[in-house]
Amino acid sequence: MAATISASEVKSLRDKTGISMSDCKKALVEADGDQTQAMDILQKQYAGQMEKRADKEAANGRIGAFVDGKVGALVELRCETDFVGSSDHFKSAADALARLASEGGVTDPDQLLQTKADDGTTGQDIIAAAYGTLKENIKLARVARIEGGVACYVHHNGLVGTVIAADGDGGGVAKQICMHTAAQQTLDGLNRDDIDATDVEKARELMKDQAKGKPETIVEKIVSGKMDKWFGERVLLEQPFALDDKKTVGQVAKDAGIAISGYLKFELGVKSN
Repeated sequence: MAATISASEVKSLRDKTGISMSDCKKALVEADGDQTQAMDILQKQYAGQMEKRADKEAANGRIGAFVDGKVGALVELRCETDFVGSSDHFKSAADALARLASEGGVTDPDQLLQTKADDGTTGQDIIAAAYGTLKENIKLARVARIEGGVACYVHHNGLVGTVIAADGDGGGVAKQICMHTAAQQTLDGLNRDDIDATDVEKARELMKDQAKGKPETIVEKIVSGKMDKWFGERVLLEQPFALDDKKTVGQVAKDAGIAISGYLKFELGVKSN
């Protein structure tokens, strides 16, 4: 005799997977009421359907982020339409994957799909559950992780996300610096040592050419000033802070009593700096 499936059991499975009530009930009936077996049925069912949509272009999506004060992570999760990319369910999936990357110590997308959370849920399970609700091709494009993540920020449209690693949050200053970082069009490193030496030398030679004809005694001072400005456009700690451009990001962090050790920044479809 088939097990009687209650509405509360269906809702419980729906809450765990995000998949429609009707499909959850069918899985529970097939599993004779066993929640774990029903989840396996749904995952296999939607994995097969996902394969059929694998050739659909996943050009939209959002950035997922997670920090816990010790480590942080970003993921880029892709889908077919901006409507799905802006949905709460897709956002939850992206953030769940970022958390899994952070806690699992994983930075490879394929490896993250096989990584298990404490409850046994894998990255692939998270994506399969999202597909069950959203019915679009969903792809994990990239993953990054950083030790010491204390603050994260994802722009409201989900297209840009950042994580800041520091020795404290400075009463929310680290979050403000995340927002500053997300807004920057040009960002090549945390400090000057992170900038490619070849790029620095090319810029210096250009500054010297621009200073030709000036007295030799002031050429170096002119070049030095121009290079300071050049670095100030590219180096996070030297950029004018978005909320107070009379101070650099480094000065704002120092005033808040924190030392920034690194950052992550993802922009949808744009290669990381």
